[in-house]
Amino acid sequence: MFSQNMIIRDGEYTKTIYTMIKEERFQDAINTLNTIPESSTTRAGLSLLGHCYYQTQDFIEAANCYEHLLNLVPDVQEYRLYYAQSLFQAGLFEEAQKIIATGLDSPELKDKVLQLQSAIAYGNEDYTAAQSLLLQRQDGNGQEASTKNDEGCLLYQANMYEDALQRYVSALQAGGFNPHVAYNAALCHYRRKENSQALNYIAEIVERGIRNHPELGVGAQAETEGGARSVGNPPALAASGLAQAFNLKAAIEYQEGNADGAREALTDLPPRSEPELDPVTLHNMALTDPTGGGAGLRRLAFLLELGPPACPPETFANLLLLCCKHEMYDTAADILAEHTHLTYKYLSPYLYDLLDALITAQSTPEEAEQKLGTLASSIGGRLRALAAKVQECRSATDQNALRMALREYEGALESYLPVAMARAWIPWRMDDFQGAEREFRASAEFCSETPSWRLHAAHVLFMRGDRYKEAAAFYEPIVRQNYDDILSIPASVLANLCVAYIMTSQNEEAEELMRKVERAEERKGNATGQCLHLCIVNLVIGTLYCAKNNYEFGLSRIAHALDGGSGARLCADTWIHVKRCVLGLLTGMAKQTIVLPSIALQETLNFLRACEAYGLTIPSVLTGPLEDSGEQPPTIGLEARKLRALLLRLMEYK
Repeated sequence: MFSQNMIIRDGEYTKTIYTMIKEERFQDAINTLNTIPESSTTRAGLSLLGHCYYQTQDFIEAANCYEHLLNLVPDVQEYRLYYAQSLFQAGLFEEAQKIIATGLDSPELKDKVLQLQSAIAYGNEDYTAAQSLLLQRQDGNGQEASTKNDEGCLLYQANMYEDALQRYVSALQAGGFNPHVAYNAALCHYRRKENSQALNYIAEIVERGIRNHPELGVGAQAETEGGARSVGNPPALAASGLAQAFNLKAAIEYQEGNADGAREALTDLPPRSEPELDPVTLHNMALTDPTGGGAGLRRLAFLLELGPPACPPETFANLLLLCCKHEMYDTAADILAEHTHLTYKYLSPYLYDLLDALITAQSTPEEAEQKLGTLASSIGGRLRALAAKVQECRSATDQNALRMALREYEGALESYLPVAMARAWIPWRMDDFQGAEREFRASAEFCSETPSWRLHAAHVLFMRGDRYKEAAAFYEPIVRQNYDDILSIPASVLANLCVAYIMTSQNEEAEELMRKVERAEERKGNATGQCLHLCIVNLVIGTLYCAKNNYEFGLSRIAHALDGGSGARLCADTWIHVKRCVLGLLTGMAKQTIVLPSIALQETLNFLRACEAYGLTIPSVLTGPLEDSGEQPPTIGLEARKLRALLLRLMEYK
């Protein structure tokens, strides 16, 4: 590594600088050149600085160097081309086009100029112009692979993924393995939902990247638990295609519902500090952030402010969807209003209609229901037509046509499912569970075999209060499918199934399920209190008994679930069950409709005293991803003390 205090003898500057450039120590070369006053005023110095800045991806500084060079030697066409390339890489497309138009007419550079012009048109989303410029290029001088790749990019933008894939394969055959072309081919497979083929290309890119560039430290972040030294953005990283490959792998894992796998793929990236991350990596980290939605929303908002071309096209839609996920509908409405010009550019009509309905539901649910109904009818008609097409293809035994028809049907079903869920969500949020069940029955024609639909249908039946047997019938297959890894099942599913068993006099099944969860937690180790499955099951059962006015047994079950209030399981998620039940007890005692034995009241006081002692610094409420009022949130200890004081007053009342 170059030291700022390194002493270079007179006459050895040229040798030292060129050695650094040969060894790709471009930042060291820049530091050395900047110590020489003549570097910023001479042709040789500016040429070297421009090259080094370009290689370190500091394209603005590179453009400045080439601009000064053009003032010194305006007749050198190569500098004009390098200047335009630097501006293009910096996202200054119009400025780059102006430089090309002002005297860049060397016959020797014609193909490179045409390639740059087509890239500018492509970046400006003027695909017709890009295609026209591409046709003017010649395939000689080893440019066949580059031309095939560029043709593939244009076909990809036109959603012609199969034709684009053929061009990329031809480019790999003509020019040998190129990680960027291989990534493009993987991206086509990803769009065609051929994830296994995409992962094969990704594996080859990663394998070659690790073998050819061990200095990039692939996987070092995971090995050091995030403590690896940043490698920055060297030319080797850009050339290796590793960033693109790992990001695509993360996208595949995320799409398949494996958020941990997506985070692991991003962790395997060469270590960089956050300011050094490329926009796509930053975008994907925002979607997979394990700490909550706040950091993700801020990252997406930052990218949106950068604007194109730095901002990935998916940012706008994902920011809006993340806001709706966290029920920040006013924020989503504000973003839509502030970026109207992006609405038509980056949101499909379907997604806009869905988001518009979700936001409208906050003020006028009836209008939202009408919008969602129109959307559901449109997609439902398309699903029926596609189902008929699938049957025709099966009868004709045309496997290729059948695969395409099934892919179209699955794509339409993916669009229909969120609409069906949203239609059921509107009555659900108003505690109209009968209305929610009605919406689920309406969508059963298409979604009844979809796991997420069955899960939410079970929740609706459970909340009806009189449909526990039907709810259990939906929950049981979910549990059976994951019986060997029962802790992978959401705790709410296990808790609701246990309650459903109890309410239908199947106590033995409930006890067996709880024993299974307990054994799984013992094997995993629950010393840190992070595994809350059995705790939540007991809390829900305790709440059920309290709701049936059996507070003596219900509160004892809740206290047992939380280790008497002195365990690591005490947190905002679990405390909400405690205070609801205690408040129910206090209300009944105040109305003199509930009478508890003295020993049960004393146990409740002891439980609250333990919660007070161990919850002094634990927040009692869950905050939203962007909630930051600056005020200290209430703690479990404070609320437990207030509840204990109220209980003592009621016990003393005569």
